[in-house]
Amino acid sequence: MAEQEVGGPAVVDQLLKDVTKKVKALEKKYKNIVEKKGLTGKFRTGQGKPGEVVCKIAKEEKCNLVVTGTRGLGKVRRTFLGSVSDYIIHHSHVPVLVVRNSALQH
Repeated sequence: MAEQEVGGPAVVDQLLKDVTKKVKALEKKYKNIVEKKGLTGKFRTGQGKPGEVVCKIAKEEKCNLVVTGTRGLGKVRRTFLGSVSDYIIHHSHVPVLVVRNSALQH
């Protein structure tokens, strides 16, 4: 019996199922948070580079503000790896609020 190829269709199919399951769990988690806070919102996903996707969806949804977090990468790492929040700041058509997680600072 032949083993599955590393990048074979069955493996790719399983990866897609796993990702879909994780996305649905995240959607449920954040919908619950939004409801508990008495807010309204919409959960959107997209494919591509995260910063580009955020900017595209913000435009499609006619957002007035983009709020994003930051992991607090150092300047050198951010220079080489890039930063989603940095991309959004420079490419968004609306104002951007970057929220820093103070727990990560120390």
